[in-house]
Amino acid sequence: LRKQLQPYQGVIAVGSGTINDLCKYATHLDGRGYCVFGTAASMNGYTSSTASMNVDSGLKVSLPGQCPKGFFVDMQVSAAAPSYLAASGFADCLARSVAQVDWWMSHRLLGTDYWSSPYLIQEEDERILNARAGLLPKGDIEATASLYRVLTLCGLGIAFTNVSNHGSMGEHQISHYIDCFARDQHPGTLHGQQVGVASLTMARLQQQILAMDTPPQVSATRIDLADMERRMGPAIAAECKLEWEKKAFSEASAEAFNEKLADLWPTLKAEVAPFIIPVEELDALLVAAQGPRTAQDLGLPVPFYQEAVRHNHEMRNRFSFVDIAADSGLLDAFAEGET
Repeated sequence: LRKQLQPYQGVIAVGSGTINDLCKYATHLDGRGYCVFGTAASMNGYTSSTASMNVDSGLKVSLPGQCPKGFFVDMQVSAAAPSYLAASGFADCLARSVAQVDWWMSHRLLGTDYWSSPYLIQEEDERILNARAGLLPKGDIEATASLYRVLTLCGLGIAFTNVSNHGSMGEHQISHYIDCFARDQHPGTLHGQQVGVASLTMARLQQQILAMDTPPQVSATRIDLADMERRMGPAIAAECKLEWEKKAFSEASAEAFNEKLADLWPTLKAEVAPFIIPVEELDALLVAAQGPRTAQDLGLPVPFYQEAVRHNHEMRNRFSFVDIAADSGLLDAFAEGET
């Protein structure tokens, strides 16, 4: 693409996720500007400064890109797009709740950075959008506009923080695992469709753990490189191992984490309560938007989805409730129930 674009001063990307990311990344590398004309409200990356790209090893990662000079939408065009595209974008928005719980927990327990600004700019619009979820499959103009507002604001949040954590934590890791390792089992579903299913999974896991009177106790992280190589291939396994090791617990750090978690447990539960959308409500919203809710709805083999739930945390250095469940021995039993 960079070679083909060499004669031109700038680029207009017309399409949605893949087209936008390719143009965004290519023009970022070449120092050119680009604009995007979105044709479907299918994802929240139109206005982000990062690009989701597959690197040479096959691993899907977020790479530095640039915000577009302008983002344009014809609402009639987008409202008339196939309804599954809007359902995909809506599911990407629903990830806010579970991502915020994960990110705040990581901030409080591990001291990782956290910013509230990405949430504040979209808070009111999110409420309006959720109330209009059932209108999206009907191609309603106002509902489609509400969806675009939240997608746009979520993307702009990255410009404020230079990270995508506010909308991408454990739930996105599950979707990334599917895209990287499902191979011929991949049903061809969109990123947002997978995120919607994964958000329900993460909501169940988070809310199950947060309902405990006393917190789980983690142990030293066990990294099985041979098993990673079997599932991922040697090259990707080596890359993921380096990322996983950055957040892995030693015996000493596990003990310190358990002490801090025990001290903060009642406070932490109270702090994340305002962020949470109950899993039953998330499920109802996906029903209203006519988005997939299970691995079976995606057309993904259930055993592989359960593998994604068990192993997604191995892929990158973002600490989520999946890490707590894995290191406390709760994850395998939980994954068995995800279908």
